[in-house]
Amino acid sequence: MLRSQTTLQKFTELLKDDHRVKVAGVDLDGILRGKVMVKSKFLSVIESGFGFCSVIFGWDMHDKTYPEELTISNAANGYRDIIAIPDMSTFRRIPWEDNIPFFLLSFYEPNSREPLAVCPRGLLKRVTDELATHGWEAMCGAEFEFFNFKETPESLAAKGHHEPEALTPGMFGYSLLRPSLNQEYFYNVFDDCRDFGVNIESFHTETGPGVFEAALAYDTATNMADMANLFKLSVKQLGMKQGIMPTFMAKPYGDQPGCSGHLHFSIRDIATKTNLFAASLNNSSTSSSGTANLSNANRTNPPSPVEELDEAATLAPRAEWEDSVEGVEHMSQVMKWFTAGLLTGLP
Repeated sequence: MLRSQTTLQKFTELLKDDHRVKVAGVDLDGILRGKVMVKSKFLSVIESGFGFCSVIFGWDMHDKTYPEELTISNAANGYRDIIAIPDMSTFRRIPWEDNIPFFLLSFYEPNSREPLAVCPRGLLKRVTDELATHGWEAMCGAEFEFFNFKETPESLAAKGHHEPEALTPGMFGYSLLRPSLNQEYFYNVFDDCRDFGVNIESFHTETGPGVFEAALAYDTATNMADMANLFKLSVKQLGMKQGIMPTFMAKPYGDQPGCSGHLHFSIRDIATKTNLFAASLNNSSTSSSGTANLSNANRTNPPSPVEELDEAATLAPRAEWEDSVEGVEHMSQVMKWFTAGLLTGLP
């Protein structure tokens, strides 16, 4: 109780000049769903949480309920409320929304108050908490390659969502000219994301019409998951203010490479900060195989990420993902890229 009172006092002071707060949680599609609350209401639910409609786990990104409804969210239970509790460690302000306070939510079962099984943030926390019992922590770096269109929601709808106009025509990766054509948008993304607690390590054009690539600075897996979600939200909000529509869909143009990205994973010892995926210089193998520089723990502990990579294809969320890997004859080709990514020097 003392800790709760201290937390309440801390945020009562931090929010003393605010009258509204924005909160959001992550749905099954990795999309943030949220609302704005009056400050007094928010402060009253810091510990106990508040009701949030479970339908966000029972419908798709177009708010169409699933044909086979889930036990947690269905018409029979009236799409009952689940419990949403603010994660106070995620406090930040949104610079482009008059510095409104913002908090991410985690979701819980309404009766047992146990973490909701389908809550992405809760699932990741359970995994990282389990790693911590072994003295390990998961680290991650994320990169996003995404298209940008010179469109508004209205203009795109008027053309039936076909043939969107690219922000810049043609292909030219690492261009210094193209960002300057839209430098207000480009630098707003870089600078405002920093102020929003989303750390961009580098930002540049990638090959493709209107394509940018952003690499987020590596962090713990839980922080990176939050930053990845918030980065996509930030880019879309900042773009729409300037008549620009970014998209992260897998393949917006049938005749162009699709959107892409990379996730660099590493497990490290909490105490020594040693990368447990990589062999030490003294123990690296002389083998020419793609696993030569992997640590013994990485090669032998089940399930090895290398051994299970073929099955990772089943995690592809959209049918259009198949078009994105067209030309890749087998996942073993991807494995070569993957094993290289394990050794990219993440601490």
